[in-house]
Amino acid sequence: EIPCALGMLRVLGRRVAAASQRLHSKSTRNFALLVPKDDAELAEVITNAEEKQLLVIDWTATWCGPCRQIAPHFEALSKKHEDVTFLKCDVDVLKDSAGQAKISAVPSFHFVKDRELVESMAGADIGKLTALVDEHK
Repeated sequence: EIPCALGMLRVLGRRVAAASQRLHSKSTRNFALLVPKDDAELAEVITNAEEKQLLVIDWTATWCGPCRQIAPHFEALSKKHEDVTFLKCDVDVLKDSAGQAKISAVPSFHFVKDRELVESMAGADIGKLTALVDEHK
């Protein structure tokens, strides 16, 4: 599962190399929480991430109850860890990316550093999510 997701991240990372200025004008930004509007924008975030920058991707869906339950906690983590970039990615909007990442359950979380998937988890376990952010930042 992780090797497939790594391949997806590499492919997405190579697909887009646009300026970060365009990224910030398109995204909805709330502290360190980004909501990519399309697959290309997600690829752009991954491509333009600074070396050793932790990205935490929340694969979510509007119809998912556990996703709605963990959302405020994910946002709180983004406020607490301003040195980490948090992304909220709707699987119904970012269908290609979610498919390439082999997302089979929501919420799922991917932890990415240097364009490499370093950890993943599925489910709305706030304690585990918090511990993984602390571990990988």
